[in-house]
Amino acid sequence: MNKLDDRVPIPPKDTMNIGLTAVLEATMIKKFGPPGRTDPKCGDPSPKMRKRMLFGVKIGPMKVSGLDFAVHSLQQIFAEVERDVPDVFKAVKTDGMLCVRFRRGNSGLLSNHAWGTAIDLFFGKDSVPRGTRRTHRGNFLLFPFFNRHGWYWGAEFSGDAVDSMHFELAEETILKL
Repeated sequence: MNKLDDRVPIPPKDTMNIGLTAVLEATMIKKFGPPGRTDPKCGDPSPKMRKRMLFGVKIGPMKVSGLDFAVHSLQQIFAEVERDVPDVFKAVKTDGMLCVRFRRGNSGLLSNHAWGTAIDLFFGKDSVPRGTRRTHRGNFLLFPFFNRHGWYWGAEFSGDAVDSMHFELAEETILKL
């Protein structure tokens, strides 16, 4: 039996994130300004960003906090997931969304979690470690839903940055906001 927390190979790059690119930090700063005070354990959003945030919104079996547009988009995504793959909907877990911090492994760049426009999802007891060219079967089943709604899947990141639990609003989506 295929379990949602089985670790499966990441699909070829030409089969995911079609027409979507990872958002640039410069785009985020231009669009929203500085996100707030960074902290490795999650800093606080700036007062300007706080006005755009929704906190503790229940989406399926999880609660999320993030940019208003991102949270509303997640509500749409997970309504489709609940309808089409209810077992995935019931089993998904989050390792966080809003967290004002730098990227893990690159303290010079802000994480998109800092603006509440990225979410980390996993299945089972633990996540697939960053830099691993595998993903939970559940995330493999989720990525088409996210891509249709303008979210970029971090499984396409290169080298040690591969992050199959990470989904973020794509550059193209942010530019439309």
